[in-house]
Amino acid sequence: MKARHHENFITHVLPFILIGVIALVPLLTRDPYLMHILVLGGIYVILAIGMNIITGYCGQINLGMAGFFAVGAYTSALLTTRLSLSFWLALPTSALVAGVAGVLVGVPALKVRGGVYLVLITTSFAGIVQVILNQWVSLTKGPMGIVGIPAPAIGNVLIYERIHWFYLTYAIVAVIVFLAIRLVGSRIGRSFVALRESETSAQSIGISPAFYKVLAFVCSAVLAGIAGSIYAHYMTTISPDAFGFNLSVLALIMIVVGGIGSIPGSIVGGVALALFPEWLRALGPYQSVAYAAGIILAVVFLPKGLLMMGVDAVQLIRKWFLAPDETSEKEVS
Repeated sequence: MKARHHENFITHVLPFILIGVIALVPLLTRDPYLMHILVLGGIYVILAIGMNIITGYCGQINLGMAGFFAVGAYTSALLTTRLSLSFWLALPTSALVAGVAGVLVGVPALKVRGGVYLVLITTSFAGIVQVILNQWVSLTKGPMGIVGIPAPAIGNVLIYERIHWFYLTYAIVAVIVFLAIRLVGSRIGRSFVALRESETSAQSIGISPAFYKVLAFVCSAVLAGIAGSIYAHYMTTISPDAFGFNLSVLALIMIVVGGIGSIPGSIVGGVALALFPEWLRALGPYQSVAYAAGIILAVVFLPKGLLMMGVDAVQLIRKWFLAPDETSEKEVS
């Protein structure tokens, strides 16, 4: 009973505590550059949640997240710059188009077994998207990219300043976290986990591997599309260079560092990976080396991710301080 209560706290309460703590940052400082990094961190959180759904919960390796992210960004940019649609219509449309792309990748992925082949399929998808962005000049403007992507508006107020973007981004993050928690706790989420643990066992209890694997791809692609849409309107300019293979690897690193199969871990990993390079900037030419070393150390020594390291530390401290009281209570009884 106590273990279940602890698990419910981590799954349902801790994510919103983390978002609440981040939301308090502007009360301490409104440094524009820090706001910029935290907005990118919020976008990364959405991307990491999508990565965790497909990889952490369903057990499918997806290195095509950069492709879905690009689809969402370019869809939103084209709809708003060429068709003059509002951000609030372009955002769900971008998610829908990215979801369709998720089906196009998920269905062929059913034909292969083994992580290596799945990596090849998803990586190839991201590569194809990259080629289209560079070569279809009449649509995407090629390497020049799309400029002048309009800012969203709420009523007559344009979301232009970074502090406004900060609150808008984390409001969307909070909604997505809520929906992701509901998804993970539903029959669909339990089916994802069953497939991750044993596809044969899952199939024996009536779970369709084909349906749920494609659904996992769609869910992750939709979230990547939403993240891409927000990114496009925040940056106001996008080009193919921003959607390279490194972005897919970064999404995987986020969930490894934060915690695989954990929604709050996605929050920790997304924000940490946005802040980490900035902390290392003072190292100058050694920044890349320190960054790589930090990731390796996190993978080796923090197999549960930063989140569970913090949770375990809190439990250990509570045990140290509460153990004497509990012992005295038992003696009195």
